Amino acid sequence: MVPSLLAVIDRRDWAGLVDLVTDDVVYHRPGCPPIEGVSAFVEFYERRCIVMSGRHAVQRCVELPDQAFCWGRFEGMSHAGVPLVETFADWFELRDGRISGRRTFFYRPAI
Repeated sequence: MVPSLLAVIDRRDWAGLVDLVTDDVVYHRPGCPPIEGVSAFVEFYERRCIVMSGRHAVQRCVELPDQAFCWGRFEGMSHAGVPLVETFADWFELRDGRISGRRTFFYRPAI
Protein backbone atom coordinates (compact mmCIF):
# COMPACT_ATOMS: atom_id res chain seq x y z
CA MET A 1 0.00 0.00 0.00
CA VAL A 2 2.61 2.60 1.08
CA PRO A 3 5.07 2.02 -1.79
CA SER A 4 2.10 2.34 -4.17
CA LEU A 5 1.12 5.70 -2.66
CA LEU A 6 4.65 7.09 -2.97
CA ALA A 7 4.98 5.80 -6.55
CA VAL A 8 1.66 7.46 -7.50
CA ILE A 9 2.86 10.74 -5.96
CA ASP A 10 6.18 10.48 -7.81
CA ARG A 11 4.30 9.94 -11.11
CA ARG A 12 1.99 12.86 -10.27
CA ASP A 13 -0.98 10.55 -10.90
CA TRP A 14 -3.62 12.51 -9.00
CA ALA A 15 -6.52 10.32 -10.16
CA GLY A 16 -4.64 7.27 -8.89
CA LEU A 17 -3.98 9.04 -5.59
CA VAL A 18 -7.73 9.31 -4.94
CA ASP A 19 -8.06 5.52 -5.13
CA LEU A 20 -5.44 4.91 -2.41
CA VAL A 21 -6.85 7.10 0.38
CA THR A 22 -10.12 7.29 2.28
CA ASP A 23 -12.49 10.21 1.74
CA ASP A 24 -11.68 11.48 5.23
CA VAL A 25 -7.88 11.11 5.01
CA VAL A 26 -5.87 13.43 7.28
CA TYR A 27 -2.28 14.36 6.49
CA HIS A 28 0.02 15.95 9.07
CA ARG A 29 3.10 17.49 7.48
CA PRO A 30 5.68 19.77 9.12
CA GLY A 31 4.99 23.43 8.41
CA CYS A 32 1.39 22.88 7.31
CA PRO A 33 -1.92 22.78 9.14
CA PRO A 34 -3.55 19.34 8.94
CA ILE A 35 -4.70 18.53 5.41
CA GLU A 36 -8.16 16.99 5.81
CA GLY A 37 -10.19 15.12 3.23
CA VAL A 38 -9.37 13.56 -0.11
CA SER A 39 -9.97 16.78 -2.08
CA ALA A 40 -7.58 18.79 0.11
CA PHE A 41 -5.04 15.93 0.03
CA VAL A 42 -4.99 15.85 -3.77
CA GLU A 43 -5.07 19.67 -4.00
CA PHE A 44 -2.00 19.85 -1.76
CA TYR A 45 0.01 17.76 -4.21
CA GLU A 46 -1.44 19.38 -7.35
CA ARG A 47 -1.12 23.03 -6.29
CA ARG A 48 0.59 23.67 -2.95
CA CYS A 49 3.48 21.22 -2.71
CA ILE A 50 6.82 22.78 -3.69
CA VAL A 51 7.91 19.60 -5.50
CA MET A 52 7.84 19.75 -9.31
CA SER A 53 9.33 16.29 -9.80
CA GLY A 54 11.21 13.65 -7.87
CA ARG A 55 11.39 10.16 -6.51
CA HIS A 56 10.96 8.55 -3.11
CA ALA A 57 13.54 5.83 -2.46
CA VAL A 58 12.07 3.75 0.37
CA GLN A 59 14.74 2.07 2.49
CA ARG A 60 12.32 0.13 4.67
CA CYS A 61 8.57 -0.31 4.97
CA VAL A 62 6.71 -2.15 7.72
CA GLU A 63 2.99 -2.75 7.24
CA LEU A 64 0.47 -4.11 9.72
CA PRO A 65 -3.28 -4.47 9.15
CA ASP A 66 -4.12 -1.00 10.53
CA GLN A 67 -0.87 0.96 10.25
CA ALA A 68 2.38 1.22 8.33
CA PHE A 69 5.71 2.97 8.72
CA CYS A 70 8.37 3.71 6.13
CA TRP A 71 11.53 5.73 5.80
CA GLY A 72 13.87 6.65 3.04
CA ARG A 73 15.15 9.49 0.92
CA PHE A 74 13.47 11.85 -1.49
CA GLU A 75 15.36 13.52 -4.33
CA GLY A 76 13.78 15.90 -6.77
CA MET A 77 13.38 19.44 -8.02
CA SER A 78 11.19 22.28 -6.76
CA HIS A 79 9.02 24.44 -9.01
CA ALA A 80 11.63 27.18 -8.45
CA GLY A 81 14.36 24.94 -9.87
CA VAL A 82 15.98 24.20 -6.50
CA PRO A 83 17.27 20.63 -5.99
CA LEU A 84 15.49 18.82 -3.15
CA VAL A 85 17.16 16.11 -1.09
CA GLU A 86 15.38 15.01 2.07
CA THR A 87 15.53 12.05 4.42
CA PHE A 88 11.99 11.26 5.57
CA ALA A 89 9.91 8.93 7.68
CA ASP A 90 6.16 8.42 7.40
CA TRP A 91 3.60 6.81 9.66
CA PHE A 92 0.31 5.77 8.10
CA GLU A 93 -3.08 4.76 9.44
CA LEU A 94 -4.84 2.17 7.27
CA ARG A 95 -8.54 1.40 7.04
CA ASP A 96 -10.33 -0.97 4.67
CA GLY A 97 -7.24 -1.36 2.49
CA ARG A 98 -6.73 2.40 2.06
CA ILE A 99 -4.72 5.12 3.77
CA SER A 100 -6.77 7.14 6.26
CA GLY A 101 -3.93 9.06 7.88
CA ARG A 102 -0.38 10.10 7.14
CA ARG A 103 2.18 11.85 9.30
CA THR A 104 5.50 12.86 7.71
CA PHE A 105 8.75 13.51 9.57
CA PHE A 106 11.85 15.11 8.05
CA TYR A 107 15.34 14.39 9.31
CA ARG A 108 16.91 17.75 10.02
CA PRO A 109 17.79 19.84 13.06
CA ALA A 110 14.74 21.53 14.53
CA ILE A 111 15.42 22.19 18.22
